[in-house]
Amino acid sequence: MKTQIGAKDILFPVPPALIVTGLEDNRNIITIAWIGIVGSKPPAIGISLHKSRYSLSLLRQTGEFTVNIPSKSDYIKVDYCGITSGKKRNKFKDTGFTKIDGTKVKVPIIKECPLNIECKIIKELDMSDWILIIGEILEINIDSDKINPDGKVSVEKVNPLIYVPTIREYWSIGQKLGNSFDVGRNYNQTSQSTNK
Repeated sequence: MKTQIGAKDILFPVPPALIVTGLEDNRNIITIAWIGIVGSKPPAIGISLHKSRYSLSLLRQTGEFTVNIPSKSDYIKVDYCGITSGKKRNKFKDTGFTKIDGTKVKVPIIKECPLNIECKIIKELDMSDWILIIGEILEINIDSDKINPDGKVSVEKVNPLIYVPTIREYWSIGQKLGNSFDVGRNYNQTSQSTNK
C-alpha cells in the first residue's frame, strides 16, 4: 500500500553544502541543500537559491562560487549558516571556519570541509521564486588523508553530513553496501537461478 503526501520538495539524502560567494569583506557562506551534479562533460553542478538571498547577488558579482561539503561533526555550524543572513552577520567569524584561497577561482574554500569544489557560473535558469545556477566544476580539493591507498575518495573518512528536506533532519551516512556499475552485473543470472 502507498500513501500520497502531495507534491513536496522531498528527496533524500542531499548534501547540505556550504556555498561560499563574494570577495574580500563581502565573503559569505550559505547552506544549500538544493544541489546536485547535472553533467559530466564538462563536469557541472547545479545549486538553487531563492531570489531574496544575499548570496545570489554576491554570486552574480563574481560569477564564481565554491561548494564545500562538511563532515557530520559540523552540523550545528551548517544549520547556523542556513538560518542566518550574511547581510547581518559575518559567518566566517561566527563559525570560526577558515578561508583558503581557491586555485582556479577568486572565491575561497573552507579548510574545515574535507571536500571543496571550485566553480564558475555557466548558466542561470529562472524558476519563479528560485534561480537555478549551473556551475562548471573547475577543480576539486580534498583533504589528503581522505584518499585511500588505491587513489579513491574514502566516503567513510570524509563522513559527509546529509540532509532530509521537508522532514528537516540531519543524518550521517551508514555502511557501504557495494560498488556501483558492478553489483548489478550478475543480477539477472542470480535471480533466474533463484527462481528455478
